[in-house]
Amino acid sequence: MPGVGFSPTSGAAHTIPLTDRPLPAKTGHEPAIVCSITSAWRGPMATVVVNWTGSAAYALRKALRMTQPEFAAKLGAGERTIRRWEKGGPIGDEMAAALATVLANASEDVERAFKQLHDTQKEDDVDRRGFMMTTLGGLAALGLAGDVARAQWLLSGAGRPDEWALERIRATLFEAMLLDDALGSPAAQGMVIAQQQVTEAMLRECPDSLRPSMMSLYAEWIGLAGALAWDQNDYTTAARLYNWARDLAHEAEDGDGAGYMLAGLSQLAIWQGKPRIAVDHAVAATSWVAQSRDHGLRAYVAMRTAEACATAGQRRGCLDALDDATRAMEHVAEELTPADSRAYYVSAAFLESYRGQCLSLLGDAAEAVEASRRAVAAIEPTRTRDLAMTLLELERALIQLGDIDEAAAAVAQAADLTARNRSPRLSNAIRDGRARLAPWSGSLAVRELDLRLAARDIVAV
Repeated sequence: MPGVGFSPTSGAAHTIPLTDRPLPAKTGHEPAIVCSITSAWRGPMATVVVNWTGSAAYALRKALRMTQPEFAAKLGAGERTIRRWEKGGPIGDEMAAALATVLANASEDVERAFKQLHDTQKEDDVDRRGFMMTTLGGLAALGLAGDVARAQWLLSGAGRPDEWALERIRATLFEAMLLDDALGSPAAQGMVIAQQQVTEAMLRECPDSLRPSMMSLYAEWIGLAGALAWDQNDYTTAARLYNWARDLAHEAEDGDGAGYMLAGLSQLAIWQGKPRIAVDHAVAATSWVAQSRDHGLRAYVAMRTAEACATAGQRRGCLDALDDATRAMEHVAEELTPADSRAYYVSAAFLESYRGQCLSLLGDAAEAVEASRRAVAAIEPTRTRDLAMTLLELERALIQLGDIDEAAAAVAQAADLTARNRSPRLSNAIRDGRARLAPWSGSLAVRELDLRLAARDIVAV
């Protein structure tokens, strides 16, 4: 979640073949293959497209009853891109993952209409487990590519999972988070769907001694699924998954896990325009992690609390929470791993990013600019979405100071990062950043920004 420190690779982009032979290059004219799998978003029999073509994208757009501009906005793409697909142009891995995400989150009526439009009924008998192993790469990521029997055991729940299996699944959770961090939620969703199913199967046959740990891990996968849904602007699904993950954490008697999910709910409420509810969730999260030995998590929850209070106009509460985060960070190692903290991504730069955002919301523009600049200078380059979001917070404070040229430059720098990270949330945030510059649309800096945004298919000139 930084949002929640998220991470690497997609159903389409992270295909792991089970042989040593290289996969043939895509031409854009391969037929689409459709099958059904279980997912945290939709439950049993969710439709999945193995190879996205222009006709499949067109069928999905029509099933959603969207115009090309509406469909482009939902995907975080440009209208020209949609037109190119529907004329037969190839669809790259990143946008194929975005299409898969939209389909995975669609209603059953939309899914049914999509299947009818694309005339895929005769292809629906594709073997579900074979598809998961060869396309989603979930089991291959566990090191099971050469162990079919063990892979089928994990999928079916026919055996009793052990510590080895638990640790392998936990390792892939970290990989999925890193993938989302670097490339955006479309890149991580395939792995999350696959591993959520594997973990669910393991939980069914889990021995009592491992059940709390397995349930806590399952809660983390569901919470990650919620974060990906949030990144796709599907707030209803995100709230359902976050609440489900919190309930699972409580059932596992995992107070840290419950606090972590409550922090995610706080963040979601802010994006939904419900700052007072965001404060409620943040206060509850603070209560659950108050005695935690995970100082990184305590710092993260304090930052979330500060953000919620600033959004709700509670200046004192915001500043106190920032002080709490600063104190917690004094006990946090310079570099964290998931073994050290659920909030392994927190750092001094992360805190400065939150500080800049909160001070901007409170109207302390000069101090906000200083904090955001410190964050931009210190954020790891691999954390592209965090860096871009911090640049957009810097823009907000610069506008408050009247420095429009530098504000436009900050948005342009954030836009350049979308070449690597196709997060729909990031694309929408960049559009919002451009909207804040609307009063200065005639200036040279903003006109040049528009050209760069158009080149990235983010806005039309």
